[in-house]
Amino acid sequence: MQEKIESLVKIIKKAYPDATVILFGSRARGDYLKDSNYDLIVISKAFEGKQFTDRSTEVLKLLFGEGIVGDFEILCYTPKEFERKKRMIGIVREALKEGIIL
Repeated sequence: MQEKIESLVKIIKKAYPDATVILFGSRARGDYLKDSNYDLIVISKAFEGKQFTDRSTEVLKLLFGEGIVGDFEILCYTPKEFERKKRMIGIVREALKEGIIL
């Protein structure tokens, strides 16, 4: 698992040099099962001006194109969006509590 995570972070940071990647959910908590998905938040200025749903599709295509396959749930935010979301009750706040910055 660790090797897969290191590879995907390297690929993401190559495409988005300013990116912060946060692993959260069961994989971060350590209570995952063999078939558990990877929950990730990617924060980058490169997402500015792009539709929210298009961002994760773009990152998934990037990973799949590099041969990184798996069940990924990826949320992509600009730094401003992330700052706003982390003050609200929801998934971003939970990810900050339990997540691991990679």
